[in-house]
Amino acid sequence: MAKKKSKTAKPAQTTVLGIDLGTTNSTASLATESPSGPVIKTLNVDQETLQGTYTHTLVPSMVALAQGKEWIGEGAKRLRGNGTELYATIFHECKNDIGLKRTYHKAKKGYRSAAEIGGKVLQFLHEAARTERDGEFDRVVVTVPASFDAHQRADTLLAAQLGGIELTGGDLLDEPVAAFIDYLAIKPDLLAAQKAVPQTLLVFDFGGGTCDIAIFRLQKADEAGKLNIATLAVSRYHRLGGGDVDAAVLHEVLVPQLLQQNGLSTFDLEYREKKREVEPALIGVAEQLKIKICDEVRKLQGFGKYDDANRAEIIVKQPGTINLTVAGKALKLSSPTLSAAQFEKVLAPFLDRDLLYARETEYRLTCSVFAPLQDALDRAGVAPKAVDLCLMVGGSSLIPQVTQALDEYLPNARILTYQDKESVKTCVSRGAARHAFMLAATGSGLITPVCHDDIGIRTAEGAVTLVPKGTALPCPADGEYAVYEGLAVPQAIAKGGSCDLRVELVAGTEQRRLFAETWKIVGPVKKGEKLRLEYGFDENQVLKLRLTVAGRKGTQEFKAEKEKPLSSTVNPHSKREKALEIEEDLKTAGLPMATLMQKMTELAQTYAELGQHDKAIGLLRAVMQKKKEPDAWLVNRIGMLYGEKGDVEKQEKFYKEAISIAGSWHGPSFNLALSQKNRGKPQEAAKTLDQVLEKFRGAPYLVLRASVAEQMMEMPLRQKLLEEARLAFGTVGSLERWELGWCATAASMLSDEKTRQAAEAEIQRRASGPQSDVDEEEAGALPMQADTSERGR
Repeated sequence: MAKKKSKTAKPAQTTVLGIDLGTTNSTASLATESPSGPVIKTLNVDQETLQGTYTHTLVPSMVALAQGKEWIGEGAKRLRGNGTELYATIFHECKNDIGLKRTYHKAKKGYRSAAEIGGKVLQFLHEAARTERDGEFDRVVVTVPASFDAHQRADTLLAAQLGGIELTGGDLLDEPVAAFIDYLAIKPDLLAAQKAVPQTLLVFDFGGGTCDIAIFRLQKADEAGKLNIATLAVSRYHRLGGGDVDAAVLHEVLVPQLLQQNGLSTFDLEYREKKREVEPALIGVAEQLKIKICDEVRKLQGFGKYDDANRAEIIVKQPGTINLTVAGKALKLSSPTLSAAQFEKVLAPFLDRDLLYARETEYRLTCSVFAPLQDALDRAGVAPKAVDLCLMVGGSSLIPQVTQALDEYLPNARILTYQDKESVKTCVSRGAARHAFMLAATGSGLITPVCHDDIGIRTAEGAVTLVPKGTALPCPADGEYAVYEGLAVPQAIAKGGSCDLRVELVAGTEQRRLFAETWKIVGPVKKGEKLRLEYGFDENQVLKLRLTVAGRKGTQEFKAEKEKPLSSTVNPHSKREKALEIEEDLKTAGLPMATLMQKMTELAQTYAELGQHDKAIGLLRAVMQKKKEPDAWLVNRIGMLYGEKGDVEKQEKFYKEAISIAGSWHGPSFNLALSQKNRGKPQEAAKTLDQVLEKFRGAPYLVLRASVAEQMMEMPLRQKLLEEARLAFGTVGSLERWELGWCATAASMLSDEKTRQAAEAEIQRRASGPQSDVDEEEAGALPMQADTSERGR
């Protein structure tokens, strides 16, 4: 709740504040009591800049120190690159560091952590909101990504505290849930239409730099007009966003126009010149053309005139002339244009479903929106046809072709969309304000998090349920611990002896293992002596356990925490933490050369997973220099990273070098052929693959070659290769993960529905949740059930 001031009289009207603390931009919304219900207002925030006051609903999540003062929001943004140093005097995208142990060591006191920077932004928004309110707020809610873990949520609470806002765990709301709450308020018929049976909600957040997927299970609550929600899976992908679409428009449409208008050939500009000089000058133009063509397509769709239109004749233009200097030459681009046909060609790889799993590299994964989407569905154990509702949020979700593609992919889902950019960008803070109002007015939100399956502890006699399915969180309701004393020590332990007790949590009727650890109990302890189990499952889905021998408090104790035990979450936080740990290890003097190279390679892989490709490439190049001998794996990996950056020239250069030193390993040839095919060069891809297939008839290679044959309209060859691949694959259970994807692709091309479903089911089985590797015979003895059991407070 918001901090109270005893001298301030509480106004008659209930007023609450919702804040969306974003990575790039933040917003704040008020909800004020009225006879007809809460009135929602998104704040237009005054932001001081060197050029004067700038007022907007979006506040850049940036802080800068310049000219002897602190700048927040647009003022800080305009100082970027103007004599400021990142993480010393200017701070942005610090939300990515929330929950990490990272310190901004060059910064002065008060600006040295992500929590402190977040606190500055929150304080700025809170103070701006106070100008609209005479007194303290009745409640403040701050949103966080659904993927945030306990450390990140705790750091967000700290940021709020540093910003003068006192929150509890219940005042943090997951961003996709906030967006859905806002949508329910705009479309109340959706809430009325909710059925008694559970429904599956997918929130698709396609922003400028990320693609976040969250899958929930919804069900009507016992209280009228409210819903219960359970998180099934969350994914956060940093490799895919609207910025990638802008870059594709730039390189595939605007650069050719620039060359043509200036009498240059394709080879007159090097990649580096395009990337460092042309791209910064034209990326804003590409974004504007993208927005214009989307508006035009949406308008034509609204009149039912787009499907039959000649897409090449639907053209938008950016008036004026852009002057730029490239490699010392003055170039001009006059009135650049973008047609619907060109835009659909640009979008094709972003909406590709055929080669979703078909890769040895992540080349395709970095392009298609269906990669993170299918990944989340797999881990949730949900088929596309089982999704009932799909809420589209994020600015890039306004691209009409993206909405249409998801509509086709989720055949039974009702697609929920916002119609304007303003609503998409402010829906999270509005939803937070609506949630805060319900908390202030009724003590509970519109949507209550629940446990969507039974959670129990396993005993020698069977599982004992601790948190029943459908229980509202937190459990217990006061956020403390429940107590269960129905467990007992399974064997006598002599003085000086010990017993390993297995503490194992399971879920559902099938008793899926969620957690398993051993607790060493030291004797003397009698067989049947009672154990005291204290447990709690909070609103942030953190399950906490504390186990002691009853009556011996303070002597021996087992403690454990399990975050989101019933949902599968992809969160880059752990990777950033890992990168920081390895960076610290590399500072250790005297590391053996083999260990040093292994850690550098591991750090490069972690950087790559975080999308920091330049850092990854630099490290792998350093490892190659230290090895002083050719290494095909390293060269191939560098080629993959250049591909993920979009530098196809260096990508192919490194693939070809890897091929020359790879010997009997054909991975670089596969990657090169896939790159050639995806760039519309099937003849080159065919030549690369044919050289491999003379020596090695691997099933995925045959399928890729068949796909190339299809691209070249060589249908008899396509069929022949697919039949050979079908025989070469064998049983789906024996295939590696990347082979399964190619198997599914081959089955789809052959219209072999049975094999395709089997392959996709195996992919889903392997993806849905962590598989425990605890050896039951070596993991200790299970507790027994006591003669008398008691559960409760």
